[in-house]
Amino acid sequence: MTVDAARANGWLLRPVSGDPAARLFCLPYLGAGASMYHRWPRRIGEVEVCLLQPPGRENRLLEPAHRAYEPFAEDLLAAVEPLLDRPYALFAHCNSVFAAYVVALRLAAAGHAPRRFFASSMVAPDQVPFGSLLDVPADRLPEVVADLMRARGTEPSPEIVELAMEAVEADLRAYRDFGGAAPAPMPCPVTVLSWRGDRTVPPSLTTGWTRFGQDRTVSLDGDHWAFLDPSPALLRIIAEDLAG
Repeated sequence: MTVDAARANGWLLRPVSGDPAARLFCLPYLGAGASMYHRWPRRIGEVEVCLLQPPGRENRLLEPAHRAYEPFAEDLLAAVEPLLDRPYALFAHCNSVFAAYVVALRLAAAGHAPRRFFASSMVAPDQVPFGSLLDVPADRLPEVVADLMRARGTEPSPEIVELAMEAVEADLRAYRDFGGAAPAPMPCPVTVLSWRGDRTVPPSLTTGWTRFGQDRTVSLDGDHWAFLDPSPALLRIIAEDLAG
């Protein structure tokens, strides 16, 4: 499969460009699409930022969303394998961290271990189930989805919320069914990012990543959504850790 083919099947929101020294693959969080990273630069130094677009959202709205992490990881591997010809890292925030964790293990098993794994604002994989979202009644879930959209700077209409619900429900199903993992070193170093003003996943809850090969912990200014508008400090950490 060529790089163009990888984008053609929808997994890349935008085409890759040039010949970067490394790539950073960013996964969107619960029910969201890749455009949530629209404030991120296309490059962080010599690192190309690649925005992953799972099926069931935005320009892939008509495709069925994955309802489990393992098939998600298999399909993603098939799509991006041509781009794994140089060092790369995975970045995920909140609930998408566990999807990215399964992806990292699958890519490593295929001989493409990441250079680095960035886990932003989430507990370690052996601490599931975790999060108030798992307890939200079905009739209140659209309200939560609307709040998530507002956090990204969008005032959602009822129609937009309704369109997003299939992907949200699929992501929640995958999250609920994720059985967690016994503590074991990951196939790459782990950078754990937390946010001092985060009331959803306070920094004190992220310490469990030491059981999974964490080798750097960084606490940054901002709340749970600060990563959407990346600070120079965040971009510097990504550049440093991928270079290392």
